[in-house]
Amino acid sequence: MLCFDFAGCGNSEGEFISLGWFERDDVAMIIDHLRVSRRVSTVALWGRSMGAATALLHADRDPCIAGLVLDSPFSDLTKLVNELVYTWTRLPAFLVSPVLSLVSGSIK
Repeated sequence: MLCFDFAGCGNSEGEFISLGWFERDDVAMIIDHLRVSRRVSTVALWGRSMGAATALLHADRDPCIAGLVLDSPFSDLTKLVNELVYTWTRLPAFLVSPVLSLVSGSIK
């Protein structure tokens, strides 16, 4: 069994998180290391909250994942962002939505 915190979460250093998008690359690197070292024969992922969303994002591109245990992944990124922004700034969703649209358009 291997457990870790993503950068910027738990006891790990770092300031930035991407809510699973870039963290899935961290998962891929760890799994690759375990497979190359031949310490595991089968890989299952367990994640809670952002870790659950990250496990889903990684498993979508790694067909060798044997199983997933997902505890409370977020199902709607827009809703999550609105809730986080409100928690930290008290800005209502109607002010956040135009910014999300702008960011989403620039990413696509």
